[in-house]
Amino acid sequence: MVKIEDIALTFVSDLAPRAVVHLLDTFGGIEGVYSASAAELEQRAELRADIATKIATKVGWAEAERELRACEAKGIKLLVSADDGYPNQLRYIGDYPHIIYMVGDDSLIRSSMMCAVTGERNSFSSYGESVTAHLIEQLAELVPEVVVVGALESRIDAFALRFAHHFGLRTIGVADVPLAQIESQSYAHLADEVLEHGGLIISERGVTGGVKDSEAVPHHRIIAGMCRGVVVVEGHQVPMMANYADSYGRPLLAVPGRVTDAISRGTNRMIASTMAQMVCSGRDIVEYLELD
Repeated sequence: MVKIEDIALTFVSDLAPRAVVHLLDTFGGIEGVYSASAAELEQRAELRADIATKIATKVGWAEAERELRACEAKGIKLLVSADDGYPNQLRYIGDYPHIIYMVGDDSLIRSSMMCAVTGERNSFSSYGESVTAHLIEQLAELVPEVVVVGALESRIDAFALRFAHHFGLRTIGVADVPLAQIESQSYAHLADEVLEHGGLIISERGVTGGVKDSEAVPHHRIIAGMCRGVVVVEGHQVPMMANYADSYGRPLLAVPGRVTDAISRGTNRMIASTMAQMVCSGRDIVEYLELD
């Protein structure tokens, strides 16, 4: 169950997710964190003095109370890392989000069959589009219960989510902004589509967001952390999500691209360096991620 102090911790500026994880581990949970003095926070958790003082003096509590009321009014659900329903795979990465904000079918967050499909953020090719459709169609035939996960703002991810809907799969879209701000984003229609098809939208931020945008940590780590593996279709460079997946020890798969296309350099480099396994079909994905 979410507590005000859980939310308040996200309103402490300059406190990164990895530092939050360290605090919770050091003091045995959120109650221990807020029972500690500034000196204890500084000494035991090695926090900067100003951050320790903010926590000890309960900076952010008033904002957290407003945030909780606003989430309740907008139908935004909150999941805390200490809750039983928190994704097990995600809990074991070093910078997991202490709170996940959700709208839609929150039962999907507990699926053990999540697979991310990602690629170039702002561009794509006809080859990339057709390959994505091919892979998703085969996945749907082989493992109908698979849940396709993607970053809402990324072009290939968006294609994967839409193709998943077309072939009857459930999806999770991960937002890079507070959930209450999605309606003003270019991907608002995609978010609506995810929800219309019984999916889930999640973010580390609910209404006001707590942290400043300049302090926000890439949400790609959440996708990489909670999925069985990450499939990369296209990219001029190695996508950020792939780097996170690699650092977390998640299976990383890549589709080979045409050697004449610059947009395939990232995936071809991943395969050549053995950073990723080459996949050419939905069956390859099922076998490498052990989805059957």
